[in-house]
Amino acid sequence: MHPNEEGFIHPQIDSSLCIECGLCEKACPGLLPAKRHNNNFHPKTYIIQHRSDTIRYQSTSGGAFSAIAQEVIRRNGVVFGAVMTEDLKVQHTYVETENGLALFRNSKYVQSDIGDNFKTARNFLISNRIVCFSGTPCQINGLYKYLGRNFDNLITVDVVCKSVPSPLVFDKYVEFKKQKEKTISDIVFRDKKRGFLYCTMAHYGSHEARYNNKDQYRRGSESDEWLRLFLSGQISRTSCANCLYQADAHVSDITLGDIWETSDPSWDDDKGTTLAHVWTEKGQSIIDYINNKTTRCREYNLVVNKHININIYSNRDQLFKDVRDLSPEAFFNIYAPYNVFVKLKNYSRFILYKLHLQTFFRHIKHLIIHNR
Repeated sequence: MHPNEEGFIHPQIDSSLCIECGLCEKACPGLLPAKRHNNNFHPKTYIIQHRSDTIRYQSTSGGAFSAIAQEVIRRNGVVFGAVMTEDLKVQHTYVETENGLALFRNSKYVQSDIGDNFKTARNFLISNRIVCFSGTPCQINGLYKYLGRNFDNLITVDVVCKSVPSPLVFDKYVEFKKQKEKTISDIVFRDKKRGFLYCTMAHYGSHEARYNNKDQYRRGSESDEWLRLFLSGQISRTSCANCLYQADAHVSDITLGDIWETSDPSWDDDKGTTLAHVWTEKGQSIIDYINNKTTRCREYNLVVNKHININIYSNRDQLFKDVRDLSPEAFFNIYAPYNVFVKLKNYSRFILYKLHLQTFFRHIKHLIIHNR
């Protein structure tokens, strides 16, 4: 797997070694989707909150994945997920202890490098270890295509995915921020210091600083350069525009996402809630098991997540040429400038937060969107 000019990894075939067996094409999730298992199961949707406030705070939403993973570990299982390395790269790895699960908490808005973790997971499965594998919907499809069959001891969890943004642009962002911050040891894409409804991008100079909530940088999605580019879709992988794995096309056992408002005050405490779509009997079994043990969980009536549209922008070629050629400061001044308008949005949102009006305006927005 090698990065292209936009920083996205693609397979390169060594034609001198190829025997034209076609297995790579059969295993490619982009060419032929995997099929969902247990088609007779009627999918269900739940809202979930972990009973540990610490785990819920560290998690993107309600901590449901941590609860699932904890149960797998307690059954002598292995959990795979995405982590951020010390050099601020995102890659997949596995853990076998509950303490290790902290590495997986909080979303990483960068494409994760799978490496050889499909092969490692297969070895664990063959040795009869329970394996929980988490990733984007296409990564889970890739896992099933690689394995060639479903294993009874495999639990798969994917996420509601907007798209995967370019690692090349993220490297540029890190370089840009280090010009002012010098050292960045941790980046949290959905930090909850200001609450779940005002998640912010936060940078920390050390792991100790993160544990002590001593951030050196904090901005919301309205003003942080990386979040603005990611949410705009300008730096998404082109294949995300025709994603095969959204809406009801998930082949995982469970799909996890955010739910910003449940309309139940006992749940909407601004600490985060997970929305879980359960697709298989296997997924239902583990949700039933963690309910009332490590989580509180109840069925929720909601239509399966709709397809998320990603537009391919007309200036895309120029953007990626500029990210390769321009200095970090020059690049972000063009594509995500921190100008007066953006500063005003940043300060306005912070004032709403300080005046405790964030929840009120979020509720109004929720009502407008759902009553169109």
